[in-house]
Amino acid sequence: MIRINRSLLNYQLKKNTIYSLALKNRAEYYSSLKEKDLHTIMEESKSRVIIHNDEEGEKPLKKLNFKALMNYKRKINIEIVPPPTSKKPRAVVDLKLMKEELKQLEDPPMTPWEKKISSNRLPYSFYDVPCKTLAKSILGKVLVRKLENGTILKGRIVETESYLGIEDGASHTFKGKVTPRNTPMYMKPGTIYVYFTYGMYHCFNISSQESGKFVLIKNIEPLVGLDYMELLRNTQKSVNREGNEMTRNIKKFKSHELCNGPSEICKTFVIEKDEFDGKNICNNNYLWIEENSS
Repeated sequence: MIRINRSLLNYQLKKNTIYSLALKNRAEYYSSLKEKDLHTIMEESKSRVIIHNDEEGEKPLKKLNFKALMNYKRKINIEIVPPPTSKKPRAVVDLKLMKEELKQLEDPPMTPWEKKISSNRLPYSFYDVPCKTLAKSILGKVLVRKLENGTILKGRIVETESYLGIEDGASHTFKGKVTPRNTPMYMKPGTIYVYFTYGMYHCFNISSQESGKFVLIKNIEPLVGLDYMELLRNTQKSVNREGNEMTRNIKKFKSHELCNGPSEICKTFVIEKDEFDGKNICNNNYLWIEENSS
């Protein structure tokens, strides 16, 4: 039994019918050409190319001027905007301006009494050495702090740590990083660098001959003013930050516990960022390092 697709059959019949009609029309067209002369054929072909609209009340269609369209150019203003960067802009520090500002903050000339008590202070040449050399040579020297009320505190430096700048991953100047915070590390030898860490502690550092390299003071053996040091360790910043107040639980410190760490040194000797950061220890009236006279 043979199945016939009716829709396909109808399609083929229509196709054959259209094709036969097209052949018939073409045959009639060519036979009419034989009866006409060449002039008549040319006139008819022209009338086919040109489009007329003979309806009343309507205008004839306009021809397109392709040359005018090709020559037409419209000006477009394009503004090139760089893509936004995901990185935060780095702070730019003007070192010259910073040095000029620090000069204005230098301490006034020392009194005769101040000159006497600081006669053994280490000179600028002591700090103008490579970082590793400074970290070793500063051991055994005495850190001196003169408080505003005239009290003198002293302690022997027994532990230091050197940070070697660009190549040291633990250094604040790693890969040549420069920020407003670490600017003192790029200043002249003997510059004090005090930074705030963990939101509550200060650390005390000194710059060396090599730019960006510094020495951290890690441990000190108390020598003079131990009772006052203990009093300072038992004080803390008041709530309104306008002064100090005693802690609730007064603690009795052993001598080796008073300055046994970077933050403990800053607490005991009252070394704060606002007062000493960026100052030079060679000519400071309130903080210096001297030879061990004992």
